[in-house]
Amino acid sequence: MTSGKHAGSFAATALVVASMVGTGVFTSLGFQLVDLSSGPQIILLWLLGGLLALCGAFCYAEVAALLPKSGGEYHFLRSIYHPSLGFMAGMLSAFAGFAAPTAITALAFGEYLHKAWGGLEVHHAAALVILLGAAAHSVSTQTSARVQVAATGLKLILIVTFIVAAWTLPGEGDIRWTVDLKADSAAVITPAFAISLLYVTYSYTGWNAAVYGLEEWNDPQRTVKRALLWGTVLVTILYVGLNASFLHAAPVEKLKGQEAVGHIASTSLFGTQAARVISGLFAVGLFASASALLWAGPRVLAAMGRHMQSLSFFAPRGEVPRLALGFQITVALLLVFVFSGKLRHLMDVTQVGLTLSTSLVVAGCMVLRHRHPDLPRPVKVPLYPLPPLLFLAMSVFIVGFSAVKEPLLTLGGAGLAVFFALVWFPLKMLRR
Repeated sequence: MTSGKHAGSFAATALVVASMVGTGVFTSLGFQLVDLSSGPQIILLWLLGGLLALCGAFCYAEVAALLPKSGGEYHFLRSIYHPSLGFMAGMLSAFAGFAAPTAITALAFGEYLHKAWGGLEVHHAAALVILLGAAAHSVSTQTSARVQVAATGLKLILIVTFIVAAWTLPGEGDIRWTVDLKADSAAVITPAFAISLLYVTYSYTGWNAAVYGLEEWNDPQRTVKRALLWGTVLVTILYVGLNASFLHAAPVEKLKGQEAVGHIASTSLFGTQAARVISGLFAVGLFASASALLWAGPRVLAAMGRHMQSLSFFAPRGEVPRLALGFQITVALLLVFVFSGKLRHLMDVTQVGLTLSTSLVVAGCMVLRHRHPDLPRPVKVPLYPLPPLLFLAMSVFIVGFSAVKEPLLTLGGAGLAVFFALVWFPLKMLRR
């Protein structure tokens, strides 16, 4: 990687926002309405998800300021704990953290585009968005930054326009918006609310995107802090606004249990023909999400290639890790055309390992405080140690819930993480 740094806070924040605002916010509401019955309950759910993501963002910002190298969890875990844990996180990120979500986002793009214009088959549209995104990010860091800022800016305009239109037009929503302390408090302490919060946290995944290419930012410490924090705050506002708009636009019975809530809300607001146009605009917005994954993902393999002889071919020869990018698009295309029916199953299996990696970084914030208490900290977690403790408590809940609901999948995910960690040891003789 060259020493020139071409991207600043706007690009880094755009990367975080685009990584977070993917398919989750357009698909989760319908399933939440199966058990939750009021607007305040839904809004509280998304606010809590944003708070937990913000807790993680604060911790990552402090760790990134102390360990300012690219690679994300791979670099942090190998530096704080042991290289084997870094290798584990890197391998999980390469496949389940980026390649699989790239395929899922591309397929969602294809589905929305197909709703808008039936002439292009879903899988072909998915492949097209992957290849277009890869082409945009194969030129230079500066080009990647410009593409990401433009794509994310367009996405934000579309979302804000939809929110404004939803509240300007008379909607068909019939959910209760007044606060009923007794009913709402009772709903918040139910298992259904906890399960809904679990899936909301998945919708916030991506708040850590700026740390993967950390060395490519101007003034990395300040840039990453701004990107993680402001990106998370902005997405929380957008998520609350979008869900409130969906609830205002369509009646509960139409939304309940449905996945395509964005399309249903658009149909209620604008009619069938206009909803086709809105679906096309949502597809354009999903390009920004796929683009963000294609920018951040290759930086993990590039960092691994710089440290391990056996993966040295992934080390970038210039500022863009083109071979790592090629690997990610190859895996993503394979998943789109061969394994698309098993993508959700793959994500379920690997979620335990990804949660473990993220939690170890958050815990690493506390480890570094204990190990190096006098080290200068240009970025510090406010209200420490409350944010890391809240985040870790949620992580324990996620893994515990997964173990109860799907014990075999959880065991498989934990086994895969252990396998990747152990693989590092026979490979260590090939390290530089």
